[in-house]
Amino acid sequence: MGSPDSRVELIVSKWGNSLAVRLPAASARRIGVGEGDKLFAEVSSDGKLILSREGKHVDPRAVVKLRQALARQKETPEVVAQMRRKDRY
Repeated sequence: MGSPDSRVELIVSKWGNSLAVRLPAASARRIGVGEGDKLFAEVSSDGKLILSREGKHVDPRAVVKLRQALARQKETPEVVAQMRRKDRY
């Protein structure tokens, strides 16, 4: 994990029917992104959200773990119905 000053607190806010986070300007400069740039998000098997710039190398082992975690998630009609009842934003 990175040093304590490499962590940034992001606040989740409502944006229309979705949720969004804002990337502070200092952090955007540090990673070299600006308005209109693409960021890719991955969720690791331990639930960590990983953001990377377009074209940035992602550890292939992390990709394998992500795919394995996604394969274990069942999308049955019952699960979808439960998500719709409980997790609306």
